[in-house]
Amino acid sequence: MRRSSGTWRPGGFVVIATVDQMTGAGQTILDGANVLIAANGNPASIFFNKLNTAQIGAFGHSQGANGAMNALIKSTGTIKTVLPIELPARIWCVANCVPMPSFTQGSVFFLDGSLDPISPPTQSPQVSGEQSIAGYYDAVPAGVAKLKGTLKGPTHNDVTGQPDCATAQPPCLIGVFGYLGYPTAWMMFQLQGDAVAHGAFVNGTGEMFSQTVNWEHVASNIP
Repeated sequence: MRRSSGTWRPGGFVVIATVDQMTGAGQTILDGANVLIAANGNPASIFFNKLNTAQIGAFGHSQGANGAMNALIKSTGTIKTVLPIELPARIWCVANCVPMPSFTQGSVFFLDGSLDPISPPTQSPQVSGEQSIAGYYDAVPAGVAKLKGTLKGPTHNDVTGQPDCATAQPPCLIGVFGYLGYPTAWMMFQLQGDAVAHGAFVNGTGEMFSQTVNWEHVASNIP
């Protein structure tokens, strides 16, 4: 959000990315947020007094999804919401695994593709731990706002398409298009208080639940 004449009004988003290629610990993601917080208070910065530093979200893909989750936990309230895209099942995690019992604040939207073997949508009852998006979703306490959804068709790296699979890391099947709408709406809902965006995610009745051509395994505790 941006500020004008001393009051906040809805605006766009300022996005900052880390150049760290090992983001799983989440610290450099949190560092990026803190860079912008500092810039907001610096009279020499183009961002001086223009950012709503009380409304910060984080998102990431694969290892970056793991890092975004860890960044929210480490931030102790600085980061308000997180959008982990294709968060790998616990079996793939060898370091900086998300400590789910510590995920007790903020909000989260888990997003994956239906053909992703690294971040599968569901797991059998015989499998323990967070081995799927469903497993991670269930591990988030009921008091934390949470949402999950599986986009039909993509595999693990489709989100890296720009916009199709020509420049994406393999494997990629359809590209990034399907990942753009609801994640943006989630950030508008969580960080800008957008009522229309909120309506898309209401448990059982939100628009996302009716979009069965492109989405499945949708669940939410959003009232």
